[in-house]
Formats: sequence, C-alpha cells, structure tokens
Amino acid sequence: MKKPIYLILSVVILTVTSCMKTEFNDFETSSGTADFTNFIALGNSFTQGFQDGGLHNEFGQQQNSYPSIVATQMGTSFIQPLVSGTGSGYMHLEYRNGEITVIKNYDHNISNNDPQAIDYDPSYLTWGDKTVKYNNLGVGGLNVRNIISRNTTEALEYHIYLGSSAPAPLAWNGVSGEPISSYGRFLDFGTISNRIEYIEHVKNSNATFFTNWLGINDVMGWAKSGGDDKSGAAALTDVAEFREKYDTLLDVFQNMGAKGVCATIFDFTESPLFTTITLEALDKDIWIKEGADTTIIRKALPEDLILLSALSLVKEGTGLTPSNPLPHQQVLDKDEVIITKSHINMLNNEIVLSSNAHGFPIVDMYNFMSKLTSGMSIDGVNYTTKFIEGGAYSLDGLHPNTRGNAIIANEFIRVINENFNSSLRPVAVNNYKGIIFPN
Repeated sequence: MKKPIYLILSVVILTVTSCMKTEFNDFETSSGTADFTNFIALGNSFTQGFQDGGLHNEFGQQQNSYPSIVATQMGTSFIQPLVSGTGSGYMHLEYRNGEITVIKNYDHNISNNDPQAIDYDPSYLTWGDKTVKYNNLGVGGLNVRNIISRNTTEALEYHIYLGSSAPAPLAWNGVSGEPISSYGRFLDFGTISNRIEYIEHVKNSNATFFTNWLGINDVMGWAKSGGDDKSGAAALTDVAEFREKYDTLLDVFQNMGAKGVCATIFDFTESPLFTTITLEALDKDIWIKEGADTTIIRKALPEDLILLSALSLVKEGTGLTPSNPLPHQQVLDKDEVIITKSHINMLNNEIVLSSNAHGFPIVDMYNFMSKLTSGMSIDGVNYTTKFIEGGAYSLDGLHPNTRGNAIIANEFIRVINENFNSSLRPVAVNNYKGIIFPN
C-alpha cells in the first residue's frame, strides 16, 4: 500500500518534533575582528522569518528568523517588524478522519476556502512602524533587481510592487493604492511621485556587520510559477543586471566600512514544494500542459516536477486525462528544471565573484542545504527534505520551520567564526519548535 502524501502521525515524526536539549561547554563569546554593534540582515522571505506560507508569530516563528537567532548569539540588539495575531495568514494542520491534513491559508480570490482556513489579522492592515530603524530588512518577494532602479520605468515598477499605488485587484488585499506585495510595508518607500528605494534603507542602516542572503527570488519566483515568463516577481533576473546591482549593494557596505557575509542561492528544486508530488507517490498517469505559451499536452515524466500545490487539483480530477491537464503553473517541466538549475548556478557564480571582489566571505548555502536531500543528523535527530516528516521545512514546503532556521543560523555562525576569529556559540537546534501539530 502506498503511503499517503499527507502523512499520518508516526513515531518518526514525534521523534523529530520532540524537544531535545544539547549542552554546549561554556566558553567566552568574542566578536574577534568583527563589530556586531549594529547587525543588519538583508534578504527576502527566508530572512524575514516567513514560514507556512505567511508571516506569523504565535509560537515565535517570525521572531526566530535565522538572523535573529544569529543576533542573539552575538549578544546584540536586533529589531524586527513583528506581526501580531494571525499575521498575514498561514497554512496549518488539522486532524481529518484520523489523518493529518494541511489547511491552506485563506485566499480572498476564491470562494471555496476551507472553513478552518486562517485569514490575515486585522492588525496586518497597519502592520509595521515606518519610523523605526529595523535590523531585519528581509522583505518577502524581494529580488536583487528590485533593490535599485536604473531608469524611471524600473523605479515605478518596483515602487508599485513594494511601496504603493497598485490598482485593484493587483494590490495585496484588493484595495487600490496598496503595493502588490504586503511584506515590505514596514519600510517607507515614499510616494509614487517621491520614491524611496530599498537600497536607501541599506545606506541609512549604518551597519557595522551584515548578512546578505538576497538572490533566491531572482530565480524562485519564476520556478514556483511553473516557469511562466511574465513581468514582476516571476521573471528570471538577467545575469548582467543581477551582477551590476549586487556590486552596487556591496559597494554600499564597503563604503560604510561594514564587515559581513554573503550567502549563495540554494537549489530549492530539492525542497518539498517540488519533490513531494511524484508519479510514484500518485501511482497514476498525470497529464500536464508543457510550456507557458504552447498547446503541448503530454504525460508527466519523472523529470518533471509537480508542485505540492497541485495535490488538491489532482484530488479533484485535474491532470487525470489529456482533456483536463494540470495547468502549466503547477508543473516545472523537465526543460524548465534545467533552466532553473542553470540560472541558480549562474547567479551563484556572480555572488561569489562579487563577494570576493569586495572582500566579503561566502556562506555556501547551495552545498549546505543540499545535505538535507540525503539527510542531515543533528544531535541524534535526522533531518531531510521529506514533507512534514523531514522536520526542517515548514508547511509551504519551501521555507524552513523554526528548527530549520536554527540549522541555517548555525551555518552562518560557523562561517562568521571561521572568517572573523569570533567565537559565537551555536544554538541547540532541537530546542526550537518544528512542525506545530493540532492538539
């Protein structure tokens, strides 16, 4: 009998999610040659503390972003724009007929939401104090190409995406005048006629130390949309533009005399979002539409990556016949997988070259995160990329859960210690919460 894709609780899961404390020998914490007085973190949703498809903090999920964990070990103040209540809304687990079921977050664009779907909290409408200087400058959906514009067209596009003035229904809550993305609303992006760009917030940070994990969305937005070539967050960033803007960003830190580390893009096609719904798991033929602008309908191959979000469609019958194939947005087909992996490698090459040219060490998240694919043992607990059961990823299958953030934080700490002669203490990963199961 095939195992169900949404797993029933097992001893393995209970072991992974149990609290296991690791004792570290006492030793003096030193900053070495670094100055952690004003630590600033740059990045996208992975830096912001996003998990389970949203920003939420009822069990310290957003509060325990990986840079916040790093800052705690540094012993320095680290201000984050924390959400309250249900935040932006998020996915969660419920027991249904004796099995664990994932409940998607509430979607205002559909009429058949699950009765237990979690919507955004009313406080999220006014979330973030634009007068506060935050240390965590991670913004969900942020691309390197968004951080600074080269012309008026780009400036307007990026302002509408991050700042304001998007028309309904493109605005995040359907209200005309809001930005397309809600995740940067804690920063002041000015007005449509007097714009402030993301890089200005970096310049005004006066950072003494930084972490920079930008670049993921410059590929991921395209890939998780099934390889659709469309404008906005789902476009692949041109390599030359990426390098130009990445250099400009590192110039800012170099000019202010800050030290820090830059991280490479991990191969997110190995994450549960892309690897859970396999033909073997479904045990049936699946028909897909190949390519965004083609009429090719064919059977899915093992090399095609069916997104986790397609499971509900398959359960309703979509993809089971040539006349009703899975839509292109739900499949990263085999050719698009090659494009995605190639683009990750090209951008990582630019990250390494730019960082080396500016004298900033690299956190090799590409190789580090790939260890989860074969399995990573930490203090007697095994972590993998298996959905739910693997223990490191959240319910969206893409972002780490709190334990995953602790794992990432420890790798940043290792590289910082190695390059700045500091002695930051790693955290006990298994003391952090994993997947939250219903009572």
